[in-house]
Amino acid sequence: MFCCGSDEEMQEADEEGFYFGAKLADVPANKGLRVRINRKEIALFKVKADKTRVYAMSNKCSHQGTSLAGGDIEDLDGHMCVRCPGHGIQFNLRNGKSLQDPKLYKQKVYNVKKKEDEIWVKLD
Repeated sequence: MFCCGSDEEMQEADEEGFYFGAKLADVPANKGLRVRINRKEIALFKVKADKTRVYAMSNKCSHQGTSLAGGDIEDLDGHMCVRCPGHGIQFNLRNGKSLQDPKLYKQKVYNVKKKEDEIWVKLD
């Protein structure tokens, strides 16, 4: 699933440097959504457990370039991860490190915040 903007649209950041990513309701629970923010392809994830948490990382897998937004969310020993649908590499949603080889495969992660019913992403 893809949301929010074309390659040509450029957004202005809010006063804290965050950009609109998506409506919270548009991201399926325990799944991902691929969005494009200022020409960067980002995977947004909404994890529902005792409370809802949102995460953002570079959408293209550092291993083979597969879209991570379509990957399964898994809880591995208390670490929320996304499993790449291409080759099964698991990335920690919090720090982007691969569980298989954290030195070789790492995803860029982005700070996120929830503003009412929206997800905002800080690009750096």
